[in-house]
Amino acid sequence: MLQISAGRFFRPEVDINEHTHRRTIYSNGWWLDPVPVDLRVGKMTVSTEIADVSTATLEAVDRLEAKSWNGTDEFLIATGGDELIDDLAYVMSFILNRTFSRDHDQVHRLVGPVGRSGRRHGAASLFPRLFDPSQVIQPGEWDDLKQFMDELLALNREDFARVMRVIRSTVDATRRAIDDPTGAYTDLIAALESLGDDELTSPTTWDRYDPTKRKIIDAALKGESEELVKKIHTGILEADRAGLKRRFISSTIARISPDYYRREAAGAVRAPQSADIERMLAIAYDVRSRRSHVLEDLGEEAWVFTDGAETAFEPNFQRIFTLAGLWRLVRHVVRRFVADARKIEAEPWDYRGALPGIIKAQLAPQYWIWQPEGLDAKSALQRFNGVAEAFIGWHAGHHDDGFNLTQVVEKIEQLVPHMPNGEPKTAMVAIHLLWQEWIDPKDHRSEAKAFLDEHRACLDTPSHTAFTVGLLSNHQTPAWTPDEWVEMAAARHAARRKGKESPLPAAVDTLIQLEAADQLEAVGRHDEAVALAANAVEESPGNEALLQWEERLLTGNHDPNFSCHEFLFGRGGGPEQAQTSGADRRDGATAVEES
Repeated sequence: MLQISAGRFFRPEVDINEHTHRRTIYSNGWWLDPVPVDLRVGKMTVSTEIADVSTATLEAVDRLEAKSWNGTDEFLIATGGDELIDDLAYVMSFILNRTFSRDHDQVHRLVGPVGRSGRRHGAASLFPRLFDPSQVIQPGEWDDLKQFMDELLALNREDFARVMRVIRSTVDATRRAIDDPTGAYTDLIAALESLGDDELTSPTTWDRYDPTKRKIIDAALKGESEELVKKIHTGILEADRAGLKRRFISSTIARISPDYYRREAAGAVRAPQSADIERMLAIAYDVRSRRSHVLEDLGEEAWVFTDGAETAFEPNFQRIFTLAGLWRLVRHVVRRFVADARKIEAEPWDYRGALPGIIKAQLAPQYWIWQPEGLDAKSALQRFNGVAEAFIGWHAGHHDDGFNLTQVVEKIEQLVPHMPNGEPKTAMVAIHLLWQEWIDPKDHRSEAKAFLDEHRACLDTPSHTAFTVGLLSNHQTPAWTPDEWVEMAAARHAARRKGKESPLPAAVDTLIQLEAADQLEAVGRHDEAVALAANAVEESPGNEALLQWEERLLTGNHDPNFSCHEFLFGRGGGPEQAQTSGADRRDGATAVEES
């Protein structure tokens, strides 16, 4: 939001809508000058006298283009403002090392008075100045903030987003550290790690290891004992994790400037020494790993009774970073990252998808499947899934929105003759055939009949697409052998587990497994049928009809007449004028009879 409001992405010829948002901000910071402080996209004005927690008014100017990229008037003239205000408050908290927030109760809980002994208590003992009461902000500190804002706003979009994620996550970590110190510690480490790589690294497991390397290693270990294979896998993964750890340490150290040990360390208690940094970063990374892997909590040495010290003694490691030490290190590394990162000139960009409060949702299929635009080999499988979903939803009475696929099938007639054999071609032929099955025979075109006569043979081969066509229409597919059924169902299930399947309605995936189980049970292959039945149940978890069907199969009282019609369309579902489908034929009933 900050880059958008700063005008980084606006087209020069487009008018701009401006709206000023004002919020009350609670802070332990206070400054003498009543003149509003310019914050590039807003301004800050002190509202009350100095106190443990003071109030101020934070203004932010919401700027959005008045025209969309297609030239129409923009319907959104301003955002709600909270996200913009919060982002400004996050940046101020991070750079000024004072707390700024709209949350009155949270700020008063975190900012506590100093005890009579002069020792800090609560959150202030973990993060000095950030939660100490009555902190005066000097003019030079505002100048530092403005310089940082200028550099931050000039970053490219990707780097800006990375830095803002770090700022938000680390400020939030400090605010919950008193309740969850270990979680805060690991979040601070993760923030540093994210600046060394595009995304937070994750623990590597053997199935996620580089597939090219994994294939070679598994081939070399073929025939070895399970114990030896496990040891070698563990060693390789540990070496890989050590590589990620090395990258984290190296990238962090590379961004530590001499100022970290000089001007910035003035007034710090037990500040880190340069000779210890590498070892302490390694320990901190291991703390994060133990928390992530086995949920070990941080030793109390790192956060209890530190009174703001940046390092602490720990029996197993001697000296480690405390929460205060990590907080200063993260702030330093982020500032160095922003200062060193490439700055770019403002350039137009359609930022609408990045605005807060906007979600992307897929339209229900009946609203788009009839459009011939965009239909090609790449979209054929998704289009077939949409057609199946729309028909099932209409037949079940979930919606009464009609759809006309005439233009779609006419485009299919143009595309298919030039396509190679494969799933996309089969999906297009399937859409064409389904439409001809669903419409009144008097509306059939001679061109459509000739097309199907030439291309429908691709639906004779056992496939999930052919099964779906038979399920949702009167099309008679050839009788498949039990082996063909199990091969098709097993291949579909394997693709589903890998996430590489072509899309299908969940109910259809369930019935593929169920039908294959029925076919195998009918020829005495009970154990295989039971495995396929489990797949069917797990495709539609908790469905009572499926659970009863599976139970009868397991107990030797198999019912081969599972009501596919009721499962797909609901009890009595479907318009009376609907054609009989394959689901109806399997049940020995028609849609009209079941209504």
